[in-house]
Amino acid sequence: MSLARKKKLLVYGAGAIGRGFLPWVFSPDEFDYFYVERNQTIRETLERDKSFITYKTSKQQDKTNYETLKVPVRRCFVPGEEIESINDFSVVVTAVGPRNILSLGDSLKGTRMPVVCCENDSSIPALLESVTHNPNVVFAIPDVITSNTASDEMLQSDPLSIITEDGICYVDDHVSEIGGKASYISKKELEKQWKAKLYLHNTPHCIAAYLGSLLKVRYVHEVMNIPKAREIIAGAMREMQVVLLKKFNIKKEFVDWYADKELGRFSNSLLFDPISRVAREPFRKLAPSERLLGAAQLCMSIGVNPKYVSLGIMAAFFYNNHNDPDLNIRYLIRSIDTPDFLRIVMQLSPDQALHQLLLEQWDHNKKTLNQLYE
Repeated sequence: MSLARKKKLLVYGAGAIGRGFLPWVFSPDEFDYFYVERNQTIRETLERDKSFITYKTSKQQDKTNYETLKVPVRRCFVPGEEIESINDFSVVVTAVGPRNILSLGDSLKGTRMPVVCCENDSSIPALLESVTHNPNVVFAIPDVITSNTASDEMLQSDPLSIITEDGICYVDDHVSEIGGKASYISKKELEKQWKAKLYLHNTPHCIAAYLGSLLKVRYVHEVMNIPKAREIIAGAMREMQVVLLKKFNIKKEFVDWYADKELGRFSNSLLFDPISRVAREPFRKLAPSERLLGAAQLCMSIGVNPKYVSLGIMAAFFYNNHNDPDLNIRYLIRSIDTPDFLRIVMQLSPDQALHQLLLEQWDHNKKTLNQLYE
């Protein structure tokens, strides 16, 4: 297919999803890739090399290995840089993180092309539509684990190498004209997939990462090889399975299949999925309606004691990464009395059941986490 006939794809964020996964969904044979990236090293390397390699884990004839895809890049823009003829792009995909999404408002204001939000937050499309007045902003769920790096050997060959699973990208069928290999589904089906992604993937996945941080391992799969940590992760998964069954009335066959799939994913040693990527921004993950505190609240609302989710919450409280935007969480947990930390920092009122539960389990949970080292 000639370059002139390709669709122009503008991706905000050349990270894990934007660089590693999207090229397998929207093939470079059909789409010309343009990026907007704030990381100077990634941006300048893309501009210099005009390509990168993404690896996809695959299983062929009972042997697990990688497929390789070299992705040409037409241009990588600086955030805020004026992009001439932005309306010439066939589709825009955002993968910048929920905290950064509003920064795209001015650039996309008045556009009409499909804008696909891969942001791990289902409220983002309505928010972005309100500031851009683009009626074609939709939610997407990358049902995949994509690392933001690769093995040392791969990185020596190409410093922008990146590894992903063979996942599925679910997209609102309102924009099915985009094409590619995305799975375009109804809003009802998208809502079911989102509930599963949020509570059967995001919740235990980040718990695995916070446990891994305490254990000082580098990759998520290494956590799964530690029996005491795996027990907590699997326990949190079981608690969230009950939530999907009882709170959201999702069929047991789907819930059980999804949970088994996720535990297998977390153990995939070919992904080289860094703890620092999955655990980043703990305050966002600890927001009242998010994957940790929100998950625990849902458990309690149906009479389930979030024993294992609360251990994950405790691990998040003690996350320690000097390079993380939320690095001050470790200072706050040490400098403020526990009840005040829960009330002021975590926004849990003392009369809330979760506030009381976390206080009651505080010493026990700390002891349990300390025993991970034994």
